[in-house]
Amino acid sequence: MRVLVAGWFSFDEVIATVGDELGGDVVAGWLTELGVPYDVAVAPFLEGGADGRGVDWRDVDPAGYTHLVFVTGPVRDSPLLRELTGAFAGCRRLAVNVSVVEEAGRALFDEVWERDADGIARPDLAAAGPAATAPVVAVAFTPAQAEYGDRSRADGVREEIEEWLAARQLPWFELGMDMYEKPHPRRPAQVEALITRADVVVSMRLHGLVLGLKAGRPVVACDPVAGGAKVTRQAGALGWPLVVPAEEVGVAALDAALTRCLSGELDGVVAAARERGRRGGAEARAWLTGRLGRS
Repeated sequence: MRVLVAGWFSFDEVIATVGDELGGDVVAGWLTELGVPYDVAVAPFLEGGADGRGVDWRDVDPAGYTHLVFVTGPVRDSPLLRELTGAFAGCRRLAVNVSVVEEAGRALFDEVWERDADGIARPDLAAAGPAATAPVVAVAFTPAQAEYGDRSRADGVREEIEEWLAARQLPWFELGMDMYEKPHPRRPAQVEALITRADVVVSMRLHGLVLGLKAGRPVVACDPVAGGAKVTRQAGALGWPLVVPAEEVGVAALDAALTRCLSGELDGVVAAARERGRRGGAEARAWLTGRLGRS
């Protein structure tokens, strides 16, 4: 016995959803527990799937499988499903966690376990898998800044960060720092609230660094200017040691910085940086108060 697990994530011709892949992961987990050998059919654009071990169903020998299990999503009489089930016509063809949107699609499989139909409502398999535990990263990018001329490395630094996030499959979201994004304005409270939802901040911006530490989050400060500029100087002002120069931003440096952020070794430094920020505000207030002739 050998099973091929497939789904809409098995085709280059369509873009599947994360729910489709999660359903496939659940079925793969069941097969592992049962001791049943299997492969997962993964679209080539997904580069072998999360673990890099997926197969292209168009390249494998169908005779090597006893069962085809199609997981999650709509089932209809579509050219792609006809091609898949036709290629594995010699297998027992099962569909699980699917919505049959055309009855003709049902005939492509020997048996179907529907998640919804008239009189049927079953929990989607995405609810059955383990909860994700990866650290969430908030990322503040910056465009090239003309005032730094040819010292700006913003585009290259951003590319390195984006490639690293993808290669490490880190969950992340972008911290927009501009005050307007069509069609609505952005307010500081929105940005600060989002930062508190992250475990780590990666920032090419001065204020991404400052707000991350203010929120008690460790920050990987990536200076986008060759030779260092305001990001590096602000890190110094706050006593924050984790600064990656533009010339060194890459997988190795980012991996090492993330490991330090998650280790807990910098918790005290984060707290000290927050206090330095508060003291700096008090000093600036005293300076301005004095210049205004007020006590």
